[in-house]
Amino acid sequence: MIQALKAKRKSKKGFTLMEMLIVIAIIAILVAIAIPTFSGAQKKAQYAADMANVRAWYAESLVKNMAEGTALPTTGTGSYNGSKLQMSSATVTVAGTTADDFTVTYDPKDSDTTKYKPVTFPTPAEKAKT
Repeated sequence: MIQALKAKRKSKKGFTLMEMLIVIAIIAILVAIAIPTFSGAQKKAQYAADMANVRAWYAESLVKNMAEGTALPTTGTGSYNGSKLQMSSATVTVAGTTADDFTVTYDPKDSDTTKYKPVTFPTPAEKAKT
């Protein structure tokens, strides 16, 4: 009789409910750790993409002005017509009317000002080279 029960017990395959609950709990903990990390990386990538796009638009505007004689974008916040900004609250401000004093300021307007600071093009290092 005892051997019959042991044989029957060995023939059952699968996982117990407790084992399944433990696996689900471990997966939930890993997901809870990964989501904030992914969110931070996504925001960092959006900031980097915006910076690259604004810098490229700044350079394109200067080249068109110098090579083709087109007017520089007008001063203010509504004159940016480059690639769509990835950070939803970001703004681009243009100042200057000549190539020598033309500047573009990108402001991500983020609550975390230690990571995502406003940047003006040309940067002070770029101005020092000229």
